[in-house]
Amino acid sequence: MTMRAPFAWLAASLLWLAACGDSSAPEGGGSTSGATTEAATTTGMGTVGSTSEATTTQDASTTASETTTQGSTESTEGVDETTEGSLTCPSHIRTERIASLVSLAYGWTGAGHAADPVDGMIISYELFDCDEDCRRCRFRGPVANLPGTPNDPRRCLNDWPQQCESDDDCGENGNCQAMWQPPVQRTTSWTGAYAAPLSDQLQQQFGVDTDYGAQGVVNLATGDMDFEVLNVRVTLGPGFAETCVGDTTPDDGVQDGTCADSGDPCDVATISANGALSFDCAWTPNVIDFALPAHGMTSGGVLWEMTDQRPNCTFPGAEGLRCWCGVCSNDAAQPCQFDGDCPGGTCGNAGEMDDPIVTLPSVCAPGEACNWNEETVSGTCLNSGGGTSSCFPIDGSWSLSGDTSVQDGFFTSTVALLSCLPQVDPDRLIILDPINDISLDEAFGFPGPIVQVIPLTVTPEFR
Repeated sequence: MTMRAPFAWLAASLLWLAACGDSSAPEGGGSTSGATTEAATTTGMGTVGSTSEATTTQDASTTASETTTQGSTESTEGVDETTEGSLTCPSHIRTERIASLVSLAYGWTGAGHAADPVDGMIISYELFDCDEDCRRCRFRGPVANLPGTPNDPRRCLNDWPQQCESDDDCGENGNCQAMWQPPVQRTTSWTGAYAAPLSDQLQQQFGVDTDYGAQGVVNLATGDMDFEVLNVRVTLGPGFAETCVGDTTPDDGVQDGTCADSGDPCDVATISANGALSFDCAWTPNVIDFALPAHGMTSGGVLWEMTDQRPNCTFPGAEGLRCWCGVCSNDAAQPCQFDGDCPGGTCGNAGEMDDPIVTLPSVCAPGEACNWNEETVSGTCLNSGGGTSSCFPIDGSWSLSGDTSVQDGFFTSTVALLSCLPQVDPDRLIILDPINDISLDEAFGFPGPIVQVIPLTVTPEFR
């Protein structure tokens, strides 16, 4: 007789002493989902009795792609041995972002700090290669959600209202991709994000043999998650997308709302500061499409330190300062922290000396420090104009932490990452301030750091 891993959990919630992508020890992040339970499916968690801690320090000897994990311990208590036979492990996990607890900040100017997050869609992953106690499993995806789950995130890339199961369903409307959320307004453009399959080059880079856009390891006993690979791409579209108005019950799969402009029927998928968002209302993506650095997101933590091996800043008059991020001298599209991130080149600047790709550690006035709060994952300083700006730390070290909490039948996992964004609009296709000719990169400070701290509700499933 086989038995399913029971709901008994012996581990209390674990709190890492770090914050959002950097910490005195770890670098972490994660995604979990707590969706409704389908009648034909049993959801549950493997038995617990373990704790683990991962520490990632990125300094002169560690490139952005390297991680070091230490100090992992695990107990075997809590497994039900009363039933003969082997355990049946969960086959899937479903995850959902908890928007109210997300911390997202990008770029060195501070204009992209305290970004307004929105609740994410239900994203499912397949579990495989679980250990004999159904504690540690590998995961890959995104894969199909349970039948009947409202607002399936699989959509045609060039026609988001069109649901799909494979590329064949999309025809001329691009590939079938798993969307992280409906398009949301950011300044004068609309932004969408999706999980893209790995190219052959990325498969080789990460040592994997499948093209799933998200791959990693989850500990069902503690809630720890490590996204070894998270190939997220962001697509920007011009002007305005429609909101969904009059929907009686959001996210129920019933299109009883209408798109504000076209009048097409719609079901609200999530609510943001810009209104009710739906996949059913058309928009124009793909004016700009770029990779969001997310590989290595983990529920551990990460520490960044300013060293003399970080790249020199390129802002005129600040060339003597060190910056957190630069671009590779031989590839302007490749962000970097150290020379080791740039095979065959150096980390610094790929522009002409008299017209560099501009970088600074923050927008603080000369001599001013950034008052950084690790608990709120935010900072402020006095800028050169005498006003107050959001900022990242200028020197020293800073850290982010993840967190896990095991509940009855699900767990929450906060995954975090510090990484570097590249220039996202080198061709200046989107000008945010036409009067002063300020582009998207100039307004937000790209290339520059990005902070991602993302709490997830994760529910194991037996399918």
